[in-house]
Amino acid sequence: MFKNLPLKILSLVLATVFWVFVVSLENNFVQFPEQIPIQVFNLAPDLALTGQLGTVKLGLRAADVGIMRSLSANDFEAYIDLRNAGAGTRKVQIAVTSKNSQVTIAKIDPAEVEVELQPVRKKMVTLTVDVQGKPAKGYSLDSVKLKQSLVTVSGAETFLKKIASTRAQVILQGTETKNMTKKVQIVFYDENDLVLEGLTVEEKDLEADVLITEVEGTKDVGVKASVSGAVVNGTVKKVEINPAVVSVTGSSENLGKLEVLETAPIDLKSATESFETKVKLVLPNGITLAPGQPLDVSVKVEIEKP
Repeated sequence: MFKNLPLKILSLVLATVFWVFVVSLENNFVQFPEQIPIQVFNLAPDLALTGQLGTVKLGLRAADVGIMRSLSANDFEAYIDLRNAGAGTRKVQIAVTSKNSQVTIAKIDPAEVEVELQPVRKKMVTLTVDVQGKPAKGYSLDSVKLKQSLVTVSGAETFLKKIASTRAQVILQGTETKNMTKKVQIVFYDENDLVLEGLTVEEKDLEADVLITEVEGTKDVGVKASVSGAVVNGTVKKVEINPAVVSVTGSSENLGKLEVLETAPIDLKSATESFETKVKLVLPNGITLAPGQPLDVSVKVEIEKP
């Protein structure tokens, strides 16, 4: 019974250490919370996928479980290799690599994906403008003109047949204050207005000319009589203007500079008594009267004689 006892004890110790090691590995198994998108490698240029590849879930192991807390989806790459694959339907094994050498991929779910490959076809489509966003406050979008309205689309025939509209998206950031040329993003939609993936526009660097105009605002300003000369026999006691306030329109910059509108000059040298007259308003460059506002105002000058 006690024969080779030291050897038996050593074997028991080694077995215990191995069991603890295995249990430790099992305990360090973590289900990664993010899903990893599947990429495709080595797809022949004359073939196209007819569907989306989707994502995979990962089970991970690491000697130090603390490493897991710093991981993100960018630390992994899930892919299928379609080297030498021809047209048709097949199931392909999914591979995943870890960019962190201390992390091991223990489980890939699903382990494979079914793909259908079709020969690449081409189709000419007409672009429509789709503006996203607005220019800066105080400005409006005047027009958008595409430099090219017809483009060539390539992809699987299944997807090409589903194209209901092709939109050239022009993205405005809310800071635009002048005319500019912007690159456009092409998006394909089916008859249900859902985005279609898996299609490629052969033309590169598509652009649109974007025309921005400043929005005219409205402002109420006072009216000031512009008088010249002096009364020969008497003094000016009071000047009344009707209306004393008018509404004008113009750019925010021009309106910001305007504090008061003056009338055309009124000569007092020949005035001998109080009088009332119609006088035109003098409008600075870039300023116009708002609709319904009078171009002439009534000025009443009260003269007090000695």
